[in-house]
Amino acid sequence: MGVRRRELLSMGPIAGLAGALPALAKEASREGFASDLYRVDEPALIMAAARAIIDEDYVGVLVTIDEDGMPRARPIGVADPKDDRSLWMATRRGSRKTLQIAANPKAALHFGFDDTANNHAGSFYASFTGLASVHTDPEAISEYGPSEKYRANWPDYPKDLALIRLLPQRLEVMGKGIWPNESLWQPQGILLS
Repeated sequence: MGVRRRELLSMGPIAGLAGALPALAKEASREGFASDLYRVDEPALIMAAARAIIDEDYVGVLVTIDEDGMPRARPIGVADPKDDRSLWMATRRGSRKTLQIAANPKAALHFGFDDTANNHAGSFYASFTGLASVHTDPEAISEYGPSEKYRANWPDYPKDLALIRLLPQRLEVMGKGIWPNESLWQPQGILLS
């Protein structure tokens, strides 16, 4: 049995996200935004699959857009979701991701597993897309900052801490019983917010 990413990166638990996901599943019908969604299963089943996926590991991949319009991806620990459906992550002030979010708030947060050892039989992913923002104010740090257990990652805490908030608008899921369109492999999706 291999080492899980959870054991390698320790930014904070996401157990609360698994429990809060049902609150995220508010359908919307904004013009053009839902036109490319593929869905066969009920939203509740898709949300249950997302809960199972995220419960596997709290480390997601955050994707932002850089100054040249290119996507940039990196692993990041995700804290428990909040009542307003936001997902919070901690990083260093002035990091490239904070600068990229300040310039372009569109972002994605992806959780997944390839299962290469079993020829991808157990592969899955959940991908959230929405708008991100950067927070360095004392109120946000007090309410959403990392627990004392993880503060050693910031030598000058809280002065070198920045928080990233993603408010998801869309969720796409594949695996854990939710199967994509056979001909295109397009995942099933729902709108959030």
